[in-house]
Amino acid sequence: MSAAPSGPGPVVTGFDGSPEARRAVRWAVAEAKTRGLGLVLAYCTHDRLPPPGSDPVATPLNEAVPQAADDAAEVEPVRRQLASMAEALQRSDPDLHVRTVVRGGTPEEVLTSVADEVDAAMIVLGESHTGLFARTVLGSTESGVTKTAGRPVVVVRGDEPPPGAPVILGTDGTEQSAQAAGFAFDFAARHGLTVHAVHVARMPIWGPASEPLLGGPVLDPAPGLPQEVADELVARQLEPWRERYPDVPVETVHGVGPAAQALTVQSSEAALLVLGRSDHGDLRRLLLGSVSDDALHHAHCPVAVVRAQPIG
Repeated sequence: MSAAPSGPGPVVTGFDGSPEARRAVRWAVAEAKTRGLGLVLAYCTHDRLPPPGSDPVATPLNEAVPQAADDAAEVEPVRRQLASMAEALQRSDPDLHVRTVVRGGTPEEVLTSVADEVDAAMIVLGESHTGLFARTVLGSTESGVTKTAGRPVVVVRGDEPPPGAPVILGTDGTEQSAQAAGFAFDFAARHGLTVHAVHVARMPIWGPASEPLLGGPVLDPAPGLPQEVADELVARQLEPWRERYPDVPVETVHGVGPAAQALTVQSSEAALLVLGRSDHGDLRRLLLGSVSDDALHHAHCPVAVVRAQPIG
C-alpha cells in the first residue's frame, strides 16, 4: 500500500483576486482546518522575481518583491490585498496560521516551487476559463500544475455539493490509481463521507479510416477486462485502504468508457472527484488524451489529481 505523496506542511493556494480564486481559498481554509494545518496564499507576478536566495515564506512580504519604484507601484496593491485577506482569515479563526507569498513566474512555477519549499500537504487553485483553442494549444494552469507538482492538486470547480455527497475515486487497479485511493479514503474519513470507487472499462480507440467496418487501425489495442477480473483488481487495490479506514463506507461502481465522460457523470453530485495521473508518453497522451485533463475542465465538483510517484 502506498500513500498519496504529500508533505506535513501547510495547504498552498493560488490567489489572483478572481471569484474562482476566492472560492478556492475558502475550500483550502476549510481543508487546512480539518487537517490542523496552516495556509499559504501565493500570488505570481509573471515577470518579476524576488531577490536571489530569498525565502518567499520566511521573508517578510515587503522584502520578497522588487523595491524599484515602478515595480513597487504595481506590487503594492497585491501586497495590501493579500495582507487584508490573511488578517480577515486569522480574525475568523485565530488558530489558523496564514502566510503570504508574492513571487515572479508562471502560476505553475510559483505554486509548485512554493509547495516544494514548504513541503505542502496539497496545492489548491480555482478553475480557469481558458478557451478551448487556447487550452488545446497552450494548456491550462490547472493541467500545468498537475503535471509538475509532486503532491496532490485540487482544482475547485462545479457547484456546491449536497450534504453527505460521496467522494468519487477513479480506479483501474494500477499503481497510479492506488496512490489516488489513499488520498480519497483519507479525505472521506476526515469528512465522514462514502467512497464510490468507479472502474470504467476502456473502449478501443480507432485511427484514420483504413478498414471500412472498423474505422481504422486500433491506436489503443488493450481490450476491456472481463468483469470478474476487473472486480478482483479493484477489490485487491481497495482492500488495504478498507482495512486502514474501516469506518469509511465503500461502494464499487462499474461503467463503460470513455472514462472521462463516465467520471464526469458520476461527479454531478459528488463532494470530490479523485484521480491518479502518470507520466505516460507524449504520443499516447496526444492520441488518447488525459482523463485527468478532461475532468479538470468538465467535472461538476472539485477535482483532486494525485500524480503517481516512484515507490521505493
